[in-house]
Amino acid sequence: MKLDREWWRTVRYAIEEERRTVRLISILLTVGVLAVALITITNGVSVTIG
Repeated sequence: MKLDREWWRTVRYAIEEERRTVRLISILLTVGVLAVALITITNGVSVTIG
């Protein structure tokens, strides 16, 4: 019983770490996409005005 509990805790910890990593990656992707969109919009406006 104790061994199972320890194993489950380890598995849960690993899953939480994985979720955290996935969240970090998704946040980085979102920020990257937003940055590219902003640059594209800014360049488009500059080109249009220029």
